[in-house]
Amino acid sequence: MKKSLSLVMVLMLLLSALPAFGVAEGEPVKLDVFYATSRPMNDATELTHQYIKDTLGVDVNLIQGDSSNFVQQLALYISSGDMPDVIWCDYNVWMEYAKEGAWADLSAYLTDANADLMSYVGDNWVYMTMDDQVLGVPSMLDVPSSHVTFLRQDWLTKLGLESPKTLDEFTEVMRAFKTQDPDGNGKDDTYGLSGAGADYLSFLMGAFGASSEEDYFLNDDGTITTNAISEEYRAALRYLRDIYAEGLIDPEMFTCTYEQAQAKWGRGEMGIWSAWWSHGGNAYSRFDFGALQPDANVQAVLPPVGADGKSGNLYSAPFTSVVGISYLCTPEEVEAAVKLLNFQAGGYGYRVCQYGVENEFFDWDEATNTTTWYWGVNDNKSKSGKYEITDMEVYKMLFHEDWQAQANALVDTPASKLHTAGSDMRYVEPAREDVFCMFLTDEYIENNAELKTFFKTNMLAFIMGEKDIETDWDAYVKEYLSMGGEATRQSQLAAYNAAYGTACTFAE
Repeated sequence: MKKSLSLVMVLMLLLSALPAFGVAEGEPVKLDVFYATSRPMNDATELTHQYIKDTLGVDVNLIQGDSSNFVQQLALYISSGDMPDVIWCDYNVWMEYAKEGAWADLSAYLTDANADLMSYVGDNWVYMTMDDQVLGVPSMLDVPSSHVTFLRQDWLTKLGLESPKTLDEFTEVMRAFKTQDPDGNGKDDTYGLSGAGADYLSFLMGAFGASSEEDYFLNDDGTITTNAISEEYRAALRYLRDIYAEGLIDPEMFTCTYEQAQAKWGRGEMGIWSAWWSHGGNAYSRFDFGALQPDANVQAVLPPVGADGKSGNLYSAPFTSVVGISYLCTPEEVEAAVKLLNFQAGGYGYRVCQYGVENEFFDWDEATNTTTWYWGVNDNKSKSGKYEITDMEVYKMLFHEDWQAQANALVDTPASKLHTAGSDMRYVEPAREDVFCMFLTDEYIENNAELKTFFKTNMLAFIMGEKDIETDWDAYVKEYLSMGGEATRQSQLAAYNAAYGTACTFAE
């Protein structure tokens, strides 16, 4: 990879000595755009393609990548010298290629001419900057957390219980859901809690000031807590060990897939379901939850919080994917790519690239920034009825969150209501921020996979009683640090202090 990039860069230096020939005035600039997508390209896609071409002067040639081997596909493109012009990829992939010199510098284009893009990214350009060059555009999430706690309110009502707020109240509710036959079938076949993986235990761990990830928390005194080896995390593990031993947690949540978790939720096997924000609505729209549980009343609720008022539901990084523009692009191509991204950064352009062209796939009131109609209200048909809507491809590369609740609020169905409730909950979730989440240092990249496996394996071993939290803890901490944990966290601390001009130290 390094060799192939270096060879191509030498070629570009030679070409730069030749006279530049710009695109003729009025002629669209063609851009090869590559990202992983399985959304079907159809007539609606062509409408969006033509709109962008006519209004922006950008001719988008989408190369649809396969998410299962996207990184390998990208590597083949770059090593062959046939690098696409615009690439939407994960942050860590972007970072790897940024260090190789694969991306164009966008600094000269970050002006008032692209004001929507500047506003969209805000202060997060710092994560896109290397050696005073801005090398990408982040696809912003802008929500504190994307994990939400769903609860069977009908079970609470049947058992005469109030919606829980504190950890003790959640524990009592889980115990009641396990022992008091909330579904009324006379069988001992329900659990207090389940979810699609151990990560979703984090909503309870926040009450101890901990989480289910290798997070780093900034304290009021300027120190930083390393969650993976902290006493707060250890206390959370003790609690989870105890309620697991009591049978309040579905043991299959540690191994089940998303689809299996949805099936268990549909069968009414648990009363609290810690899940991704959209899973509650998806249960209705994609997994027949309404037919399976016709009397269910599902609510999205806040998890218990710690002494600092923060929860443990996993903190959402400000972004997880980045759009990079190839360093092989001409200035005209870079300008066209930034223009396309600036269009998507605005409210109108985003909707075009989320739904399709206006008046056929959506109506938007710019004055109030609200979607007043979209195809979901018309039995998934376009406004004229000409287009049967699927999850069609319309070139979405930049996320916006406000459309989620706006669009779902237009449709009066259980799925839409719960999608809206889940989406809304993300904005009020008092998530505890992982301050190192965007600092992917060389040490982090080298050690992350092995450290994460070690961390997760030991977390489950402590919870399930396979390891003793008291006698085996010190050995766990020592091994975690020696196998790369210490080098990784020190490198991230240095990167954090350099980025923010701080002098933070670790709490331990």
